[in-house]
Amino acid sequence: MFFQTVFVALIQILFGLVVCFAGFRLFVVLLPLLGLFAGFLVTAQAIQQLFGGGFLATVGSWVFAVVVGVIFAVVAYFFYYAAVVILAGAVGYEIGVGLIAGLGINSGFLQFIIGLLVAAGLVAAVIFLNLPKVFIVALTAIAGASMILTGILLGLGRVSLAALDLGVIGAFVRSSVFWTLVFLAIAAVGIVVQLILPTDYKLEPYEQDMVYERSAAHPAPLSTPTRINPAM
Repeated sequence: MFFQTVFVALIQILFGLVVCFAGFRLFVVLLPLLGLFAGFLVTAQAIQQLFGGGFLATVGSWVFAVVVGVIFAVVAYFFYYAAVVILAGAVGYEIGVGLIAGLGINSGFLQFIIGLLVAAGLVAAVIFLNLPKVFIVALTAIAGASMILTGILLGLGRVSLAALDLGVIGAFVRSSVFWTLVFLAIAAVGIVVQLILPTDYKLEPYEQDMVYERSAAHPAPLSTPTRINPAM
């Protein structure tokens, strides 16, 4: 269990650092990993909240979580905007579950419902507001900050692997208000860092799509052929 905890903690910290501080610049590369992580974690939590038992305590929960995670990873890889929606849903679900956990409510069904409602609201905002860069920066900073802090607290023994049934946000929100404030501070720093990094270093296809759309809508004028004087 010790080595399992250390491994999970290191993975969360390292992946969280990349997502929190370079999520927008590396979003294309991170698409399948974010889809896999989001699908796996949310599915595992939902199974535990709806059917009880420990977090990832059965083979069935592992199999189902992995299958859903792989499906999300494939969808996120092939459909860029779907990746933003998946990330919004996962972060919204984690926020909803974290809020319920922070209030001390232990009902798994209620955690599931509130998480689902917050996820639906955030997904609707992503779809209707159509501000992909803003949401990618904010969502990756929040997701990365939660992974960094959860990984640190796992490594320090302040939270256990079993506490992940409350999510990567609920695990420390339930612990104390102090860690919630630390999480918000890390997320804020992540947003600032992503916004001030040079825009030349990013892997993000929206600008290319915009160029193609503008080119199709306003094609360049054809050059006027040079008239040849037959007398020459």
